[in-house]
Order: sequence, then C-alpha cells, then structure tokens
Amino acid sequence: EGKAEKVERVEEDEDGGYGALLKVASKSMETYEKVNAAEGIVPWGRDSNIEKTEGEGVDWHREGKKDLFLKGQSARIWAELYKVLDCSDVVLHIIDARNVPGTKCDMVTKHIANNAKHKHLIYILNKIDLVPNWVAKRWVGELSKERPTIAFHASMTHAFGKGALISLLRQFGKLLSDKKEISVGVVGYPNVGKSSVINTLISKKSCKVAPVPGETKIWQYISLMKRIFLIDCPGVVVDSAGDSETDSVLKGQAAS
Repeated sequence: EGKAEKVERVEEDEDGGYGALLKVASKSMETYEKVNAAEGIVPWGRDSNIEKTEGEGVDWHREGKKDLFLKGQSARIWAELYKVLDCSDVVLHIIDARNVPGTKCDMVTKHIANNAKHKHLIYILNKIDLVPNWVAKRWVGELSKERPTIAFHASMTHAFGKGALISLLRQFGKLLSDKKEISVGVVGYPNVGKSSVINTLISKKSCKVAPVPGETKIWQYISLMKRIFLIDCPGVVVDSAGDSETDSVLKGQAAS
C-alpha cells in the first residue's frame, strides 16, 4: 500500500488508436471531395475557397512603421470614429483639395452606403485656397457625382463656402423636423482642417487646431445653432494596401 505500481505500455497496432483515427479521417475527406465535386449540386450548396474582396489586406493593411507614421491608426481612435458615425444624422467628410484621392476615405463612404443608408453624407473640399481655381472646380464636379460637395476655405475672417454649408444644414434641420436635435459629425484624415471648419462655422475658436496631426484626441460636441450640433472627430488614417511612408506623409499623417 502507498506504492505506485508500474504499468506496462501497450503497443498499438496500425489498426487501432491513431492509425484507426487517421484512416477514418482520410475516408471522410475522400467522401467529402467526391460529394462536393458531384454534378447537380446547386452553386450555393457547394463549398469553395472564399477569397477576401474587401477589408484588411485588400482595402488597407497594417504595417510596421515608426510612431510618427501611426497617427490616427490606434484602436481607440477607430472606436471614436465609429461612435461619431453612429451618433450622427449628417456626416461632413472633410477632404484636402491638395490631395483628394489620398484624403478621401472610401471606407467611410462604403460604411454609410452599406450600413447606414438613412444618414446623409456631404463632401467638404477644404483648403481650396491652396490650389488653382480650375483644380478646385474640377474636383467639385467629380465629387458631386457621388455625394453633395461644397468647396470650402476655413478662415475666421475670409471664409469661403460657409454660407452654403450653413444653408444646407438648415435644410437638413427642416427635413429632419421630427428629431429633437440633429447631430452633424465632422470626419476625415488628420490635418485636413476638421477643427478649422468647425471654428469657421461657429465664428469662434472652439476646437484646438495644430499644424501637425493628432491634436483632437477625443470627440467634441459643439452647438452650432438651435437643434443642430457639431461633433469633431479625431483624424483616422486608413492605410491602403501598398502605402509607403511617403504616401502616409502625403495623406497628412505626418507634418510636411
């Protein structure tokens, strides 16, 4: 008593234990392939290799970069973006006129088109004072084919497009008369002038602005007029597949 007894190891033949399990698995695989390749099975009943057509690895990807090039890519900032999109009745997507393809976030457009069709998306082509007039006019024409677009120059003294945007927001106020208040989310890449647009609309400095990205850390709720509120969102960067650090700089992730 109290002593462990030695148990002799029993050798298993190929027909037992793992050998038997392997045979069953191989037979099941052969049966599966035979049935899956059989004629007469409807297309949606046959298994196939599913290839990703969107999302990480296709539209965008994660890549190891220096901290300077990771502005606007943290999980917290992504969460802030989706909170703003979820709470907004109208979304103002701020685009830099100097680099329209690089600062137009197709993921925001797709998200609203696929998951929030009841929300209104407006493109704001900001910083038009930094490009020739014909360039701004041509981009307004191109963007207007997708969504309503307003050319804008954020300034406390010589603003352009402010009256048109306020008038449009008032129209949304009448359109959404059943709502007690209307939230207008302001989204876009870092350093495209989101906070400057808000300050221009309310005619005073309410949001902090800086020449480098990442000044806005969390979303801010600002009153514009009766029933209409603006939400300033931190800049979120979507790295398209294949983007280099140079592309990141041009998109406004880092100060030039």
